[in-house]
Formats: sequence, C-alpha cells, structure tokens
Amino acid sequence: MKAQKILTLSTTVFITVVLAVLYFWQIGRGFDEAEPEEIPSGTVGLLNRDESEVVEVVFYRGGEQMNERMYERTYARPFTDRFGMLQWSYSAATGFDLRVHMVRDKVRPTWILTASDTAHENAADLDLADFGLAPPALTAEAIFYDDTRNRIHLGSRTADLQFYFAMVEGDPAIYLINAVLGERLLYTVGDMIDLSLPAMDISEAEYIRIAVRGAEPIVLGLAGADFPPSPLAGIMEEVGGEHLIMYAPIYGIPLSHSRFLERIFDPMESLRLREVAALVPDDLADFGLDDPALEFILRTPDRETHLKFGDTFSRGVADFIYVMEASRPHVFIADAANPATVIATEPMQIVDRALALVSIADIERVTVRMTDRVTDHMTDRVAVSEYELIFNHIPDTSEIAPTLNGYPIDPDDARHAFRLIIGLIADADIEPFIPTSEPYRTITHHHIDGTTTELRFFDYNANFLAVSINGGEAVFVTSRLAVDRILNLGIFLP
Repeated sequence: MKAQKILTLSTTVFITVVLAVLYFWQIGRGFDEAEPEEIPSGTVGLLNRDESEVVEVVFYRGGEQMNERMYERTYARPFTDRFGMLQWSYSAATGFDLRVHMVRDKVRPTWILTASDTAHENAADLDLADFGLAPPALTAEAIFYDDTRNRIHLGSRTADLQFYFAMVEGDPAIYLINAVLGERLLYTVGDMIDLSLPAMDISEAEYIRIAVRGAEPIVLGLAGADFPPSPLAGIMEEVGGEHLIMYAPIYGIPLSHSRFLERIFDPMESLRLREVAALVPDDLADFGLDDPALEFILRTPDRETHLKFGDTFSRGVADFIYVMEASRPHVFIADAANPATVIATEPMQIVDRALALVSIADIERVTVRMTDRVTDHMTDRVAVSEYELIFNHIPDTSEIAPTLNGYPIDPDDARHAFRLIIGLIADADIEPFIPTSEPYRTITHHHIDGTTTELRFFDYNANFLAVSINGGEAVFVTSRLAVDRILNLGIFLP
C-alpha cells in the first residue's frame, strides 16, 4: 500500500511538472510565433490577423473620424502582460480607470472577425441606408505595422435583435455579425468605466470621517502624527490594544467596543457601484453633490477611500443614490441602503457608551456597595456588601500593590477587575428621570486628585438597571446580569 501511494504521488508530481513546463513555454513564445486564430466552422471568416501586428485602432461615426483612438501602452510595440495578453488604453478616456477586458473586446473585431451569415452577396444595387450603413453607425479601422488596414462598417441591428449588419471595406457583401460583437464595438467610455471601489476594511481603519449635511462631522482616528494623544489615552491600557479615538464632535473618547463600529460601517464595506450616471458632470448640483448628503473618508495603512453621496431617487421599488469617488470625475449610481445607516449615525451610536471612562493611573481606589434583599428563616432583610479596591501605586513606575478590603491581591487580578468595571456600557437610552429609591449597586471611583466619579444603579426592570452618574438624571440603562457578574469582587479575595 505504501509503495502504491509513493507511485501515485510520483506520477502526480511528474504530470504537474510537465504541464507547468508546457504552460510557461507557451507563455514564453509571446506573439513572436503566434498563429492567426482558427475560424469556427459554420461561420464566415472575414478578418484574421494577429493582435501583435496592430499599431492602433481608429473609430469613425457617420463617415467622419471620431475623436477616439486606441493605442498600445508602449510607444511602438505591443505590450504583453505575464499571460501573453496585449493591454490597450483608450485615448478618449485619458486619466480614467477602465475595465481593460472591455477595452480589448471593443477593438478585437478589427483584426479577428467572423460573420454568422451573409445577408447579401453584393450590395452594389442596394440602398445601404436600409441597413444602417449609409452612413454607418460606426466605422472601426485597424492600422497594422506593415501599413495595411482593416476597415469595418457597422450598420443597424436586425429586427430580431440577434445580429448587426456589417461590411468590410473592399468586400461588396453585407454580413450578419453576432449582436454581442456589435455591442462591443459600440461600447462607450461610460460603458467601460471601472465600477470597482477600493476594498474597505473597517478593522484596519486609522482614520474615519463622517460628514453628514447639516451636522457637525464625526472624526475618529488613531493617536499619532495626525492626532494628539487622547486625554483618556491611559484607558487604552485597561481595555487592551490599539483603538480609534473620537476627536469630533466629542473630543478624546476611546472606542474599544468594535461591534458598534461594525454595525454602522459593515454596509459600507459591501457598497457596489451599479453604473455611471455622468462621465464628467457639468454641474454637481444636478446630483446633489455640490453639498453632499454624506462625505465618508476611510484611511487604512494601504489606501484611502473618499466617497461623496448626493441625492437619492427611486426606480420602481428600489432606492438609489448618486455617489462620487473623490479621486475620479464620474458620478455613479449605487444602492441607497448601503450609506443610509451611516447618514443616520449619531455620535453616541459610535462611542463605546462606557459609563465611566477613567484610567487606572488616575484612580487611587474603587469602592463598590451592593444592596441585596435576603429572605432567611422567614426574615426579610437587606444585606449590604462593600468592597474597597485600593491600587497603591508605586512611585515612578506603572506598578501597583493592590489590596481588596485590606487583603493583598495579585496586581493582574486588580487590573482585570478594574477592566471589567470600566467596561460597563449603556445598552439603551431611556426617558430621563431622577431616581429616588435606594441604589441597587454603587461604584465610586476615587481619583488621585481628590475628585470622585459615582455611578448609581437603580432597579428598572427584570433585565436592566437605570444608571445615574454623580447624582444626575438616569438617562440610560445597562444589563443587570453584567453588573452583578462584574461587581462580584469577592472572588478575588484570598
């Protein structure tokens, strides 16, 4: 069995090597030994030259030369990529990003062309206007290195829409060419514009700017050359890792909970351009882009994506929006649903909703007071548990010697407990009210500068607790289960 496996593996490797050698030998031949393409059976061969012989292709409309030309990407010789394919640029689209395969599809019929059938053997006595050939809808001329030329005239489409009438200069016949070939010859610049967008990966963001019409821009970034450190940058040590910070409209708030960013920005990652609305618009106001409804900038280590969104409109039951990429002159059409979430974004939807953004370096101690109603032997009483976590910062270092209720505990346990406490977030907004009952839980951060931050948690319903900060109104709720789990500091006692 082992010998059979070795034989099978050896055979597979040999075949793979042979195929690879044949492939790279064929690629290495380039166009030096390329043969004209074989004409499929059942069709009429009209033109059959090799692409490498073409100098340029010139297009004419209505018998007059168009202001459109095709050139190789090199000065005098065809340029081939690693697959042996010649690449074409389009002078009428200088500076535009085109779909290269569509450009080649447009020019290819000028050197290799087959007809599906012959409509008339001799058009001498026919009115060419009846076939859309006087003047032709399009004339395409390939100029070769030997100074010879192929010129084809494209007429109108047949009644069954399956073919176009066409003639080759010097041939008296009228031919039927497949409608696909005719459509390719008629490609406009707008048809060939590249509709792809740079890949957007929010997880790699170094900078995000959201500017919604009529609202103050939201700016997120990593602290660095473009932004000063956040006043709350010390929190990054507690929440762990490198995180975006909000610099506007609320200054200096770290964003450690990526799920909020993902919920808002995931639709942008799947944004797709559907078509070109205007190649080079005369007036951006026609599309609502003179004052964009949304300007979105995403900067990652590899690239920057800068998009502007204008007016929305409907086609049937679907909604669309005009969009521009800042580095390109075109106006595109995209699905309106993708940017809609971003347009509706409020700053507080992005921030972590942390209940108390404080850094361990600024805190002397944390006290936790827990009030629970206990029923014991028919006695209903209130049990109060209190914890005091003192950090005991060691001068001139980042080290701590923490104690919990007077007992020394492991510094990593203290940091973990503190990380959980500052990780408590607001889960939802509520109608503001002043709580008057006894707090269910209380967390007090005692700052080194002598100030305090007090969070009081009050019963709201079975699943949530209302939160009041420093005696103010309760304006949001947080998870009761999360609070109970996080504030059970007794597990860290020896």
